[in-house]
Amino acid sequence: MRNCFIIVFILFTALSRGQTRTDSTTAVADTTAKKGPVRNWDTTRYQKFDYVLIVGIYQQYRNFSNEFKQLINKDTLGLSSHVYVAESQLNSGIVFNYDKFQISFGTRSSPQSESAKKGYTKTFNIGFNFGDNRWVSESYYRRFTGFYNSSTGNFDTTFKKTGDYYLLPNLKSSLFSSRAMYFTNFEKFSYKSGFGCNYRQLKSAFTWIIGASFNVYTLKSDSSVIPMKARPLFNDYGGLKGFQSTNIGMNFGAAGTLVLFKAWFASAYFTLGPEQQWRHYDLGNSSRHLSYISWSGTGRLSFGLNLKRCYILGSYSNDYNLYSSPKIIDFRSNSITGNFTFGWRFHTGTPKFYQKFQQTKVYKVF
Repeated sequence: MRNCFIIVFILFTALSRGQTRTDSTTAVADTTAKKGPVRNWDTTRYQKFDYVLIVGIYQQYRNFSNEFKQLINKDTLGLSSHVYVAESQLNSGIVFNYDKFQISFGTRSSPQSESAKKGYTKTFNIGFNFGDNRWVSESYYRRFTGFYNSSTGNFDTTFKKTGDYYLLPNLKSSLFSSRAMYFTNFEKFSYKSGFGCNYRQLKSAFTWIIGASFNVYTLKSDSSVIPMKARPLFNDYGGLKGFQSTNIGMNFGAAGTLVLFKAWFASAYFTLGPEQQWRHYDLGNSSRHLSYISWSGTGRLSFGLNLKRCYILGSYSNDYNLYSSPKIIDFRSNSITGNFTFGWRFHTGTPKFYQKFQQTKVYKVF
């Protein structure tokens, strides 16, 4: 297996060197023939694929969870912590990219029979990204219906025998998130070369990130999300059946890409920052509106091969939001995602209607 990997690595490396020389010639020819945009970065550091439609297919493993832990009362039975997990690990989808814009669609691809003990989760995912080498905006909407409690063994004495998890098939959780990031070293560093598909980093580089985010998180059930046996420990929050938080935040972080033979790469970035949250709690017989300053952040890794026509991208990301209330309840939403994408670049040129769009003020804003 190791020898096979070494052979594949050598072949791809040889191919990448040939394609690097071809790319340089092609980039110059395209710019000259089509009068492409003036570059505002060091073209020896990275290049952009201007006149191509990029199509990719991906498989995605996702672990999405909502975690609750009461901090009010002393707990001697281990009933304070509950983690609801979406049984939606394997998802498949397709992504399209042209110039500054990218859109993706995905849904779960594993059959229901694989998860008899954990119920079944319905999922829906859509994403839309735009931006250039200076800054990007990433937006997505995710919806999950149906969760199982991975902490069932703490309150159900029959769990060891049956292996049946406590299920909330009507529990719905959704997240709309939009974040923008500005890269201070955009002259040498391309974010989209490591986490997109229309740029190609040729030499290693590093940058600081300044960003902002807006998101709306919703959790809704037809009954309390806290199991009956544990509700007394949560006091008023024992009747929690709905939650919504609208958040605005600032994020700061760093990103970097290591490049080998102008084709193999490994990228990473991490951001963290304060977040203003406006929360609404549905406690069954009552409701509560609170305003908090909390924290949110994103961590992401990627690696792969970026050639002239095709690209192979593997990535890992961790998105999390904290909705805790000090000395009352610890509540957080966490999404861990592993992704594998194979894509191909089609040299389509620039349609006339898009050329007109490029001359508008709206395009220049993006």
